[in-house]
Amino acid sequence: MKANFIYSNLNPCGGGERFTLATLQAVVEMGIEVDLTTLNEPNLSKLENAFGKNLTSVMNKIRKINVLQMFDQESIDCNITNNNYDLIINTHGDIDPYYSPKLSNTKMITYCHYPSAKSFIESEDLIYFDYHLRINRLDSSSNISASESTVTLSPSISYESSIYNKKTPESTTNNFEKKRRRYMKWVKETYDKMIKNSLLITNSYYSQRAIFKTYGIDDTIVLSPPVAVNQIRNHLGFSQPLIPRKDRYNDILVICRIEPSKRIENAIYLAKLLKERKIDAKMIIAGSWEPFYQQYYENLNSLITDQDLSDNITFKIDSSFDQLIELMGTSKVYFHPREGEHFGISIVEAMSAGMVPVVPKIGGQAEFVSTKYQYDSLEQASQIIGSALGITEDERQRLSDSVIQFSETNYKRQFQLIVSKLIYDINFVQQYHFPNIPTIS
Repeated sequence: MKANFIYSNLNPCGGGERFTLATLQAVVEMGIEVDLTTLNEPNLSKLENAFGKNLTSVMNKIRKINVLQMFDQESIDCNITNNNYDLIINTHGDIDPYYSPKLSNTKMITYCHYPSAKSFIESEDLIYFDYHLRINRLDSSSNISASESTVTLSPSISYESSIYNKKTPESTTNNFEKKRRRYMKWVKETYDKMIKNSLLITNSYYSQRAIFKTYGIDDTIVLSPPVAVNQIRNHLGFSQPLIPRKDRYNDILVICRIEPSKRIENAIYLAKLLKERKIDAKMIIAGSWEPFYQQYYENLNSLITDQDLSDNITFKIDSSFDQLIELMGTSKVYFHPREGEHFGISIVEAMSAGMVPVVPKIGGQAEFVSTKYQYDSLEQASQIIGSALGITEDERQRLSDSVIQFSETNYKRQFQLIVSKLIYDINFVQQYHFPNIPTIS
């Protein structure tokens, strides 16, 4: 039994990447051989720094990593034909188009965190096509005719790259524009076919409703993503309530990738409101960063300076997971700046550390965060934080206990059940009902 995982870029080291590694672990533990197909060579040292040795060690159990120049029909067809996979698992199904008629005898699972690609494609979003799908590589690959070479980067991992060779010189702007248009059309058609021909899984009922609204698909399975709940609780002592925990400071913590979609500027404007209200609380913004978003990072720093908040806000870039746990252990409040979050892995992490989650009312997080911690304006968020800084130890313990069900162990068990039933052609959608995510009142 061979499975092929699809994920265009593991290197941002955010929640989606942690999710993919945990899903890889779940499938490897079933005794299934696993390949990874990606557009970017994984940076193993960065992954280990972000997620720790235990989770990242699954990369050493992958049979091979196929590094494609682009997702396109010929590359996908070649990838499938050369490897004869029994199962395709796309853990980046909200972004990556991966489908072929050659998959007719192959089972396919697509975990669609949210149907984001639909709007990205229709609006011709440059970040989607340039950063995620590497459309700029069209300039060096006219016809999608791939030869393969293998480079060994570690004793246990081989990397299979698709090398594209120009057959005709197409260097003019006009020719590139024609290729770009053809590629965008292909992405739209392929993404739609993938969604309609996969077993769909998503992370929340919020996302499930969005998939139904966008595609009319009403049987998407809701399976919340894995969170390192037990690791955080054990490290900070929440698994044993009688153990005294360290004193906490009045820090507000924001955890997210440094990119525009995370709306980090909202956290800066919140800090301004808190300062005006004379609430003495420092803010730490911790997240991974990639050079593609250098300008956005510089803009955030300029905004901090312009708002006279240099003494109130600190960035922690590319912290290890152990360092993030320490930050969570010395903070009282977690602030989430983005409305419409599909689920919110960092929110669950913060809650498992006993932090008060101050989150928008709209999004998947509203399914498990108490309404008293939800805001619909930054002014309301500042008021919630003002009260939350006086949280009791009992409330911290209750918050931590409330998210135990999101553990990696629970996720892997349920995902393995899906794979097993899919392989043996059991109609598990009707026979098995995944438990509802409880709402904290």
